[in-house]
Amino acid sequence: MRKFAEKFLIILFCLYNTYKINPDKNLAFYFLISLILSLLLDLLHTKKRRISLYILFIMLCFFDNLFIFYLPLILYNIYLDFGIYTILVTPLVLMISPITNLMVSIISIYFSEMSKKYKIILTENKIVRDKLTEDNIYLKKYNKQLKIDKEKNIQIAILTERNRIARELHDSIGHAISSSILQVEALKIISNENAVISGLNTLQNTLSNGMEDIRKNIHNLYSESLELKSQIEKLCREIPNIDTEIIYNLEDDLDYNLKFDILSIVKEAITNCIKHSNATKLKITLLSQPKFYSIVIKDNGSIFDENVFKNSKGIGLMSMEDIAKKYNGFLNYKFDDGFQLHLTLMKGDIV
Repeated sequence: MRKFAEKFLIILFCLYNTYKINPDKNLAFYFLISLILSLLLDLLHTKKRRISLYILFIMLCFFDNLFIFYLPLILYNIYLDFGIYTILVTPLVLMISPITNLMVSIISIYFSEMSKKYKIILTENKIVRDKLTEDNIYLKKYNKQLKIDKEKNIQIAILTERNRIARELHDSIGHAISSSILQVEALKIISNENAVISGLNTLQNTLSNGMEDIRKNIHNLYSESLELKSQIEKLCREIPNIDTEIIYNLEDDLDYNLKFDILSIVKEAITNCIKHSNATKLKITLLSQPKFYSIVIKDNGSIFDENVFKNSKGIGLMSMEDIAKKYNGFLNYKFDDGFQLHLTLMKGDIV
């Protein structure tokens, strides 16, 4: 738009100069030819083709001096292409007497220089804007990962404290009750009264049952962790207006971090399905293969926008790819009769 406004102003000056010197000539012809050449110079992206147009216009200037009045319009593009070397063309301007034509030529070169600087500033601003956008994306990703790590650390701290309490219960209460049971057994041996022995039997059974309950609870405290299957089922129950199907075939003793990462992936996929899809059915498949874990999440939606998916709020596509790389795996997704997401997480060491 800036170039158009500047060229429009220049061509008005050129038209005025031509009319002032040669009012009887057919000025429309010269005007249209110069205007067409100027537009072609803006449209052509190859410098060699623009040079051919420059040569053509210079030949026209030698053929008919009236074209020189429109030279400032062409000088605008010549300066953009050749800079200071534009001075080699200035003798053509001096072939005609009006000083106004020289002034318009200078104005044209000035406009061209300002346009060049404006373009440089615009390019620099775009680079800075793209850099800020990229930094913003990485910052969001980093902050999201911090939140995930914080939540994960809180869960690990809870489990650690739970295990500590379980150990203390086992070491104190468990041993005390075991000792009491042994003492009751000793009393039964030295006692001769049936009523006392009956009471001791009842006490011993009560202590034994209590000890068994404590052992079960302690075992549960030790083994309790992130119940992946129940958490996924809970997420699916909370999905409105979407029928879900879960195929779950994973080991129960998965590493806590792996469970957390799988749950994060499923949670993000469900969120994207609710926000960006018109699906009515969702199928979640979690399988354990000999060498890897397979996660396939597919819906029957008919709408899919890859840009929305990549920039969606949550761990997003990039973080899913990071999780896949973390386990030496990979991520694939496609849209075919619905959106399908497939992650493969390799068993073994984490990257």
